[in-house]
Amino acid sequence: MPRVRAQLALDRVRPTWLTGGMIRLAILSAFVVLVGMISSRMTPHDAWIVFGVGAGLAAAGGVVFAAGSLRLTARLELSHRVVGVLFLFRRMGLPLLGLAFFLLWTIVYVGLWAFDPSQSFAGLERLPRFADFFYYAVSTAFISPPGDIFAKSRGARSATMIEMLTAFALLTAYLSSFVDWYGPRREPDAPPPPS
Repeated sequence: MPRVRAQLALDRVRPTWLTGGMIRLAILSAFVVLVGMISSRMTPHDAWIVFGVGAGLAAAGGVVFAAGSLRLTARLELSHRVVGVLFLFRRMGLPLLGLAFFLLWTIVYVGLWAFDPSQSFAGLERLPRFADFFYYAVSTAFISPPGDIFAKSRGARSATMIEMLTAFALLTAYLSSFVDWYGPRREPDAPPPPS
């Protein structure tokens, strides 16, 4: 006997003014608030541990993402792997993609601070919170570094500029995942469309 999965008709349950985009933005905002509430303070030793765990999770996430894009490209019989990556961006959704991006850069800034606590950033307390670096990463991603924490060392300044560039590139890639770059497909025997 085949299994029948019950499906919830969201268009009947959800009010019409509550769009999918608003729901995704609310989810991302909830993630930002939850991470921002982490209040424990870090020593440089703790920061190295956070950096190591974060780098390991980022590497594992990269492997999973690469495998997922390869599988999606093969399953959908796509002509280019880049199209598979764009489809995977679209499938992940903005909340998960945004959170992963913010956390990746938070880990980078934690590592830079652990490397040189006195010279990497100005405006941090002697024992900063993880949330302080997350705040810096989220603000910088929107091309607006915060006014109370400053990148002081050359490495922190370079990382800040690179984050701004990659944030713009990631947003562009995410938005381009909604565009059909190849146009409508036509059958091999069909005549070309009139010009």
